[in-house]
Amino acid sequence: MMRKILLFIVIWMTLVIVAGIYRFNFTQDNTSDTQHYVRGDVRDDVRGEVDVQFDSDNVMLTLLSFQTDNLWEIDLPESDTKVALTKVTTIGERHLATGQYRNGAEHGVVGVDFYKIIPLNLPSSDNEMVFIVPFSVSNQGSGVFWYLGLFLLNSDTAEIKQTDTTFIGDRIQIQTLHIDEPFDVTSSIVVSYLQRGQSQSMVEPPKELIEKRIRVSAQGFSI
Repeated sequence: MMRKILLFIVIWMTLVIVAGIYRFNFTQDNTSDTQHYVRGDVRDDVRGEVDVQFDSDNVMLTLLSFQTDNLWEIDLPESDTKVALTKVTTIGERHLATGQYRNGAEHGVVGVDFYKIIPLNLPSSDNEMVFIVPFSVSNQGSGVFWYLGLFLLNSDTAEIKQTDTTFIGDRIQIQTLHIDEPFDVTSSIVVSYLQRGQSQSMVEPPKELIEKRIRVSAQGFSI
């Protein structure tokens, strides 16, 4: 287990360093060269902020330092569609790995909030790491649906497998995500987020703070 924890720390430090380098280089460039990536996954919580797109089309290399042809794919909820993450983007204070999808007549964007990745101390082999991360799904409608995904990272094969998904809310702002202590007793994670109160209009930012505790095992979530 210590080996897995050290592996994740090394990977995560690499992620932060690489992201910082990209952000620094971007700020030194002429802003007129900025290309904006139009998405619906952040319309409600970062309206009016600058959309910064990193010059990256290899999410596995940029985030996890894996030189691989494998893709990080998200299972689109309530469908058999898998969405490949292809871009690393910063919008305001939110750091996203994004991918576009088409499912029949529906099309939209999936965005993984990778700065909120949480490794879990769950049973797995020495070369595997279980983690959770929030992701959003938007389509042609007005909704922005947020979920938690449960994933298994294999450090030997550079493969990421999604094992489960749980819905959190529509047009919310996730504030924190952490392990409920002591995790070896409760096997739960806690997510806090802002949602719109009943008296709020849709043009107002969400203000009502909600805290939700979700049980999790290597097999999946249970609320």
